Amino acid sequence: MGMRIPIFDGVMTRMNGRAWGTVFAVLLGLSAMAQADALARTTWQEGLKEDLAIIRQTVEQAHPDPYRYRTRTELDQLADGIGNGLAGSMTAEEFIRATLPFFRTIGDAGTWLAPPQPVQQAYAHDVPMIPLRVAVIGGRLYVDEELKGFRSLPSGCEILRINDLPAAKILAKLRAGQVPEGNDTTLLDRRIEHDFPVLYRRFVGAADRFTVDYTAPNGVAGRQVIMAMTPDEMRQTYRPKGIELQPWRLEEVPATHSAWLTLATFGQEELDQRRVNPERFLNAVLDALRRSEASTLVIDVRGAGGSDLAMAERVFGMIATSPFRVVKSMSIRNGRVPDSYRYARPEPEFFAAVGGMYAEELNGRRELLPNDPRLMWLKPSPKAFKGKVYVVCDGSTTGAAAAFVMMAKRTGRARTVGEETGANALSFCGGKTLEVTLPNTGCILHVPLVRYVPDGIPSGPPDRGEMPTYEVPRRKADLAQGKDTVRDSLLALIAELQ
Repeated sequence: MGMRIPIFDGVMTRMNGRAWGTVFAVLLGLSAMAQADALARTTWQEGLKEDLAIIRQTVEQAHPDPYRYRTRTELDQLADGIGNGLAGSMTAEEFIRATLPFFRTIGDAGTWLAPPQPVQQAYAHDVPMIPLRVAVIGGRLYVDEELKGFRSLPSGCEILRINDLPAAKILAKLRAGQVPEGNDTTLLDRRIEHDFPVLYRRFVGAADRFTVDYTAPNGVAGRQVIMAMTPDEMRQTYRPKGIELQPWRLEEVPATHSAWLTLATFGQEELDQRRVNPERFLNAVLDALRRSEASTLVIDVRGAGGSDLAMAERVFGMIATSPFRVVKSMSIRNGRVPDSYRYARPEPEFFAAVGGMYAEELNGRRELLPNDPRLMWLKPSPKAFKGKVYVVCDGSTTGAAAAFVMMAKRTGRARTVGEETGANALSFCGGKTLEVTLPNTGCILHVPLVRYVPDGIPSGPPDRGEMPTYEVPRRKADLAQGKDTVRDSLLALIAELQ
């Protein structure tokens, strides 16, 4: 035990409940002041321009495919224009909004600028926000769930206006506040659904209360005032629907001789946290399918992501019936440590290993050597599932999960159902990500270091995600009942085909 301080001990003993309440209130006030300072902190013009120069330099030196949609000259001209507009002082959020056109022009959703860490902490805990989770369906906003302990709005109602701003303008502001993947807007809409309170606060505006004009599912119009809540307050009062489920789970549907396999993440770290061993789990799934004599398997990867494509390889191996590979090429910028590395989270393994893995630089790019194991064809396992396969995906299916969807469709092994993926079908960037904390604003620059070209040929536009075999959008009519449109439709189809 540490040494006790007699004077402090005496004060502690004499303090009553009211005194402790005062101390607690003071501490809360100091915390709120610190968070307000983080949001209000500004950077002057010289610092803003220095941070912009670091962004430009890092993208040029480290990004594996920065000029897909615009030439270097065009991107430089855009950055010059942004720099000329950096006058006076700006908060971190104002700087992010000023630089957004640069990132949106690159068109890589993995290359973006995040708020400083103290601001992120404020958003995660202490900043009052609108306590709603929404659904974006057909370009309209609907209430999916209220993030508080009681209901103010009818379930599944359409939002017409918030604080007199039309829903169409709200949606436009939220989309414009994000970096797209080419011309794919489904990823933007799914992110709005996932992060609506924070995105609304950042790109629409702050308020203590929100007047929501809506139309209920029965067509009746209404208006309701909702008070702002901090994320901590939401967590204290909100009770999620249902129970928390494992990210990987199998549900057998004996009536249709089928099974529904949910893989909600392809991230090894998250699976480790939930104590899911991928190899052991997938083997157990194959055993269960053999025992049940299932003839159809549905693999649901909606919302799944992950940076390691080996996970896509592992999952596809469970259903592969012919030789396969995830990607036909991988490339990096040049393999040299960028000048901004002194501000970055260290990635020593990546930069130390590139010399022996990648060919010499050609046209501003270094290709992975053709004899690398990651480019080799793999033989299917004799234990793999041989029945019919459907893969369910949506706009938030990215990274390794999106690569799995591409393999499943392009090899003809599965029919894909739902929405286009959130990763570009022609090529996408990911893998190791360089995170650079800008020295003046404190904003955090994210730049992926590897470009992947998936095997096979995409069937849709080159600036969009992998298109599904069967497009099945979510239905607004199902929101109020909490139905899963895609699941219900697909299970009904499987039953009809029996």
